[in-house]
Amino acid sequence: MWIPSEAILLAPHPNNPESFRLTKVPEVGIFVEESASDDFFVIIADGKRWVTNRKYVKHLRRNDASQVSRSL
Repeated sequence: MWIPSEAILLAPHPNNPESFRLTKVPEVGIFVEESASDDFFVIIADGKRWVTNRKYVKHLRRNDASQVSRSL
Protein backbone atom coordinates (compact mmCIF):
# COMPACT_ATOMS: atom_id res chain seq x y z
CA MET A 1 0.00 0.00 0.00
CA TRP A 2 1.04 3.57 -0.57
CA ILE A 3 0.76 6.32 2.06
CA PRO A 4 0.91 9.85 0.62
CA SER A 5 2.84 12.72 2.19
CA GLU A 6 1.09 14.59 5.00
CA ALA A 7 -0.91 11.52 6.09
CA ILE A 8 -1.59 11.24 9.82
CA LEU A 9 -0.53 7.98 11.48
CA LEU A 10 -1.82 7.27 15.00
CA ALA A 11 -0.57 4.75 17.58
CA PRO A 12 -2.10 2.55 18.82
CA HIS A 13 -5.82 3.50 18.66
CA PRO A 14 -7.53 6.25 16.64
CA ASN A 15 -9.82 7.30 19.52
CA ASN A 16 -7.03 7.44 22.12
CA PRO A 17 -3.65 7.80 20.40
CA GLU A 18 -0.51 7.75 22.52
CA SER A 19 1.51 9.23 19.70
CA PHE A 20 1.12 10.35 16.11
CA ARG A 21 3.28 10.95 13.08
CA LEU A 22 2.75 13.08 10.00
CA THR A 23 4.41 11.59 6.92
CA LYS A 24 6.78 14.02 5.21
CA VAL A 25 7.18 12.06 1.97
CA PRO A 26 5.16 9.24 0.38
CA GLU A 27 5.82 5.88 2.02
CA VAL A 28 5.14 2.24 1.35
CA GLY A 29 3.35 0.32 4.11
CA ILE A 30 1.79 -3.07 4.77
CA PHE A 31 -1.92 -3.49 5.41
CA VAL A 32 -2.54 -5.54 8.58
CA GLU A 33 -6.30 -5.36 9.23
CA GLU A 34 -9.30 -3.11 9.49
CA SER A 35 -9.50 -1.27 12.79
CA ALA A 36 -12.42 -1.55 15.20
CA SER A 37 -13.57 1.75 13.70
CA ASP A 38 -14.75 1.33 10.11
CA ASP A 39 -12.90 4.44 8.92
CA PHE A 40 -9.44 3.21 9.93
CA PHE A 41 -6.87 0.61 8.87
CA VAL A 42 -4.07 -0.90 10.93
CA ILE A 43 -0.81 -0.75 8.97
CA ILE A 44 2.92 -1.31 9.37
CA ALA A 45 4.99 1.69 8.28
CA ASP A 46 8.52 2.67 9.24
CA GLY A 47 8.81 -0.60 11.19
CA LYS A 48 5.95 0.26 13.58
CA ARG A 49 2.26 -0.55 13.88
CA TRP A 50 0.01 2.45 13.19
CA VAL A 51 -3.65 3.24 12.67
CA THR A 52 -4.57 5.61 9.87
CA ASN A 53 -7.74 6.84 8.24
CA ARG A 54 -8.57 4.73 5.21
CA LYS A 55 -8.77 7.92 3.08
CA TYR A 56 -4.95 8.17 3.31
CA VAL A 57 -4.35 4.61 2.10
CA LYS A 58 -3.83 4.06 -1.61
CA HIS A 59 -3.38 0.72 -3.31
CA LEU A 60 0.11 0.41 -4.73
CA ARG A 61 -0.04 -0.75 -8.33
CA ARG A 62 2.87 -2.13 -10.28
CA ASN A 63 2.83 0.90 -12.62
CA ASP A 64 3.09 3.30 -9.65
CA ALA A 65 5.93 1.53 -7.82
CA SER A 66 8.70 3.34 -9.69
CA GLN A 67 7.17 6.74 -8.85
CA VAL A 68 7.02 5.95 -5.12
CA SER A 69 10.59 4.62 -4.97
CA ARG A 70 11.90 7.76 -6.70
CA SER A 71 10.29 9.97 -4.05
CA LEU A 72 11.72 8.01 -1.09
